[in-house]
Amino acid sequence: MFEQKFKAAAVLASSSMDGKAETMNKVLELTRQAAEMGASLIVFPETFVPYYPWWIWMAVNNPQRLELYHELYENSIEVPGPEIHLLAEEAARLKVHVTLGLNEKDGGTIYNSQVLIDDQGRLIGKRRKLMPTGEERTVWGWGHGNDLAVYDTDLGKIGALICYEHSMALSRFALYSMGEQIHVANWPGANFKSQPRDRSRIIDAAMRHTAFEGQVFVVFSSSRLSEEDVAYYHELDPSTKDSLVPGGGIAGIVDPLGNYLAGPVEHEESVLVAEIDLDLIESAKHMVDSVGHYNRPDIFALRVDRRPRPAIITLEDSVGSEGQKPVEMAPAPPEAV
Repeated sequence: MFEQKFKAAAVLASSSMDGKAETMNKVLELTRQAAEMGASLIVFPETFVPYYPWWIWMAVNNPQRLELYHELYENSIEVPGPEIHLLAEEAARLKVHVTLGLNEKDGGTIYNSQVLIDDQGRLIGKRRKLMPTGEERTVWGWGHGNDLAVYDTDLGKIGALICYEHSMALSRFALYSMGEQIHVANWPGANFKSQPRDRSRIIDAAMRHTAFEGQVFVVFSSSRLSEEDVAYYHELDPSTKDSLVPGGGIAGIVDPLGNYLAGPVEHEESVLVAEIDLDLIESAKHMVDSVGHYNRPDIFALRVDRRPRPAIITLEDSVGSEGQKPVEMAPAPPEAV
């Protein structure tokens, strides 16, 4: 049985451009800080480990891009792996649930992934961004429907999406239909005027709408860029000096009626904490239940393909990727020699 009331934390912070070890140290530090503030659920930004590669949106030539990709690959992590094990141990010690955005390395591909670790130190969920956005497709592979899921925890039913996945209305509806109560969202954040829109205003609108539409609590986190990060990118692409400044990012916690319980906070490193009372979901659904009385399944239907997509499917158990297995032969009888 899950808790009706608990505290959640939304993190707004900068990664370390020095690599995964430094950023993981920061994750552990912020996890401890949020736990001391009473949080039972802690949400970190998109690809926080090791960092979000803003260079994909910059004027970087192919040799530079290959070098930067190699660096990102070397600092990406395997799931499960030693970094996840370290965070799981800390989550168990502090009795907290943690959702972390990271660059996941699997074979020769990097994925934009989320992991959910529970308060017993178990990796209970991992999912990959279904559709990397724009230039992100040059560095990240696609996820599949097999990890579009809602997880039963002691805190309630938790679902998650990444960044502009929130523009995919059917992905949101799929989670609502699975009984989602707490929606966690990871975003990147930067004061980077590379697009004709205000990224923080988009995030604010998407998060409040998700809360209202699904009658769910939303805990959302995004990153920011430090002065050191900005100096690094200015050197990498001098043309960004007029469009990239320190800060960026927005974080907050929203109730099922679309009201902020904490935040939003922008630009400055922060850990926001607010109490979540799951009883409020029932009050929100009295007026609008998007998968119940305010739905028309006789008119609309959603089909979700949650089958995994492995690179190879072996149809005969006796033959593996290594080929035909050797067969033990009995020694020949003496008269046959």
